[in-house]
Amino acid sequence: MYRIICYTLFDITNTGVLNRNRPSEGINPVVWLRQRNTQCNFDTILQAINLRSQPEIIKYPQQSIITLSNFKDFGYLFSEIEEEINSWNFEFEIHHASVFDNGITELGGLYEDCDKIPMLKVGTEWEKLPDYLDSSDELRNIYFKVVT
Repeated sequence: MYRIICYTLFDITNTGVLNRNRPSEGINPVVWLRQRNTQCNFDTILQAINLRSQPEIIKYPQQSIITLSNFKDFGYLFSEIEEEINSWNFEFEIHHASVFDNGITELGGLYEDCDKIPMLKVGTEWEKLPDYLDSSDELRNIYFKVVT
């Protein structure tokens, strides 16, 4: 098994809200929409991973507060920003390590698959993010690390 951790600046909270139709009673529409959209973001990243593998989720998304200047794996243009912002991460395992290898890096195919995928902003993420995943060296807002 090959374990990978995904970090992103988008809210990917796993809420379990899968229904596209808001329940008619019992839940605030604003709360439901936020829960639905964060679930959509998580599902979107999982779908990108699923293009090449069948991941087994080990740890569901967890939120943490980070200072961008201390987190060197996000885009290098963020390295001078001293703001504290929300970040999310989750861990998954795959069976075959080579599925993401693009001939340049071991996770290169995964970065290629995730680049420019639209995401939903829900108000809990950094307001300066674009509306899509960016895997470029300059503005990377999603990254992956192999867990040893």
